[in-house]
Amino acid sequence: MASELLATYSPEDVVIVITQGAVSHVVSGYVDGTFLTITRNVPYAELYQGSDVSNMRILRRNKAATVTVSLHNGSNSNDVFSQLQVVDEQTANSQGLFSMQIKDTSGRSIYHANQCFIGNYPDSTFSNGADSRDWTIVCTRLEQTIGGNALVDPSDLASIRGLGADVPSQWLSLIHI
Repeated sequence: MASELLATYSPEDVVIVITQGAVSHVVSGYVDGTFLTITRNVPYAELYQGSDVSNMRILRRNKAATVTVSLHNGSNSNDVFSQLQVVDEQTANSQGLFSMQIKDTSGRSIYHANQCFIGNYPDSTFSNGADSRDWTIVCTRLEQTIGGNALVDPSDLASIRGLGADVPSQWLSLIHI
């Protein structure tokens, strides 16, 4: 039976923190709509089929990922991303790398990478309204936990624990549905 516990998601509670050396910046000024996309560059597993229809699974431990952050043109975080790109271009020796943490504080999803860089400047458009700046951030190794946004009922908790993980106590439901 599916859990009947109500989940709650708040886009205002998605936090991105960029850290480079002694500088730490909380990104703000997201566009309305989809403002964050996280994509693993190489699939974790792929199916290989031989000409005789024999099957094999190819596992990849490559955790490189691309993160796209969409900001409106009025966001001061555009300045921060621009400067990160400038520093990286000028030094060209890995001193321009930064770390990034993304957390949905209304849920249990969290993403972290120690070595990131701006892939390219975003396209710039100008109109009579708010325009988007889509920043592409490349992460060499993204660690991620994709979690839900609802309290966890005893049945789901048993499944999660049976698979070797746990859920912080504030997410445990005392209600039996």
